[in-house]
Amino acid sequence: MIKVFPALMRRREPSKEPITWTQRTSSFGTTLIFCVAYENESWVAAGSYGKLATSTTPTGTWTQRTSSFGGSSVIYGVGYGNGYWVAVGAPGELATATDPTGTWTQRTSSFDTGTIRSVAYGNGYWVAVGLNGKLATATDPTGTWTQRTSSFDADHIFGVAYGNGYWVAVGNPGKLATATTPTGTWTQRTSSFDTSSIWGVTYGNGYWVAAGDSGKLATSTTPTGTWTQRTSSFVTNTISGVAYGDESWVAVGGNGRLATATDPTGTWTQRTSSFVLNDINGVAYGDGSWVAVAYTGKLATAAPGA
Repeated sequence: MIKVFPALMRRREPSKEPITWTQRTSSFGTTLIFCVAYENESWVAAGSYGKLATSTTPTGTWTQRTSSFGGSSVIYGVGYGNGYWVAVGAPGELATATDPTGTWTQRTSSFDTGTIRSVAYGNGYWVAVGLNGKLATATDPTGTWTQRTSSFDADHIFGVAYGNGYWVAVGNPGKLATATTPTGTWTQRTSSFDTSSIWGVTYGNGYWVAAGDSGKLATSTTPTGTWTQRTSSFVTNTISGVAYGDESWVAVGGNGRLATATDPTGTWTQRTSSFVLNDINGVAYGDGSWVAVAYTGKLATAAPGA
């Protein structure tokens, strides 16, 4: 008698989407946290009243540092590149550090007293963007920041990112511009957001993702071409930030909403964020951990696939 064995089923790899988010002690008290970033074995989070904290283990201690921003300032963005950390905010302040646990030095930003909302590094350039269409570049963040023609006119720019040979800047009303060299021409593109503000943009794993008001989220493989609106699962809640890491995407926003996806063009699944109804302002991935930050000093972490 010949035995017939059933075909062996191929084992499906578990998803790496971060599902369980645990609140941590941020050291911000009830102060708003607007941004978080990881690079070079350090986590940095920052927000209102010039507060800035660092950690090497985000599930553990976050230590407040002297940011040089002063008590009435707000830090909206922080980034790392080529050996430097750069923090930006209001009113027009920009500080650099080589070690985020040490000295942060204020630099001349060229934004005067205008708010700077975001900063990014790529391909030898730093780019900072802010209100009233201002955009500045530097090759050395401790030196000269030069204002450029952004093509946003007087409209606000809220986010900027670099990836795969392109710079992308986003803002309102629904404006999105690209450049291959940030010191040169920034060209407005059709964003598919109509007049809805775009709050964040990022690149990862071959995709660009932009997100903003009214739960809108769009993807593109070539930022100079078509941006396609996707179903974000945020309904009408604002999406304030989006990030990629370890084969997963995470989007965060209003009323404590947080969604994950493995393919940004497909299904975005809402997760229990642990932020309740607090607006989540930023999210980042690094060294095996996800970190999200929010209003009232809340900070939560998650592990991929957990």
